[in-house]
Amino acid sequence: MTGELLHEPMTFAVRFRHILLSLILLICASDLFAQKEVLYSQYLINPLAINPAYAGSRQTMHLTAMFRRKWFGLRNVPITQTLAIDGAVGNGRLGLGLQALNDRMSILSTTGVYASIAYRFPLSETSDIAIGGQGGVNVMPVFDPTTRIGLNKAIASVGVGIYYNSESFFGGISLPELVNRGYELSGQFLFQNTRPLFIQLGTRLDIAENAVLVPSLLVTQVTGKPIGTDLNAKLWLNERLGLGLSLRRNSLGLGSINYIQGIGEYQLSQFIRVGYIYNSRTPEAPNSFGNSVHEFIFRWAPNAEGFTF
Repeated sequence: MTGELLHEPMTFAVRFRHILLSLILLICASDLFAQKEVLYSQYLINPLAINPAYAGSRQTMHLTAMFRRKWFGLRNVPITQTLAIDGAVGNGRLGLGLQALNDRMSILSTTGVYASIAYRFPLSETSDIAIGGQGGVNVMPVFDPTTRIGLNKAIASVGVGIYYNSESFFGGISLPELVNRGYELSGQFLFQNTRPLFIQLGTRLDIAENAVLVPSLLVTQVTGKPIGTDLNAKLWLNERLGLGLSLRRNSLGLGSINYIQGIGEYQLSQFIRVGYIYNSRTPEAPNSFGNSVHEFIFRWAPNAEGFTF
């Protein structure tokens, strides 16, 4: 997905950087986490990222592609891509989802594919609750300085979740990563899986004839880290323009960080939506040159019968 960046030969400078990075990681290994933080940070656009039980909640198929870039005007800079597809089959009871991640901005780049399945239990004509599971694989490139060999380490990914959805309220509890496993080199961990617990609550409020406000809260708990809280609000006008703001404290990343996320979306047609996200810091690499990061959104819902959040 990244074109020439994935296939360019490893120069001396790149090899030296990998060696130096590996040595640093060996020193700091006990505190390093690296896995799906990019996906987690995108949950306001792709709720499937934190909860597999969300699969099929909108009934019709939705495809969401996101492109993450740090700088403009520079050639060959790392770009991270994510893709999510989900929909429902079996009279809407069974939700299926698929996600792909190609992260080239974290210290330890990750390529991953994750499949989700959810079963929905109707509670009334306008509400239901779903249970879901997710399975996939994370592939991380690791350079061994002792052998000077680049390795691709594959680690399984398994997650579960519960999701409630109605016309006015939504929420869920999820553990999108259950695998307690990292990668060990020379007796030291190069990285350790992050296993977060997410608790999400939100509501949809008709505040005017053509205006819907969607406030929500996300609480994140990870062993050994402070509890994270996200305060979110998005305003939809005329089912065309969406403006959102997210205040994130102790958010997941390379350490616990605080940052602001701003979102703008526009419904071009019944089937196509585009958008932009500004992050005041880069969660997966907060201390890299240039704190902020930009993301572009493209959503395609070929069978949509009306507006969906």
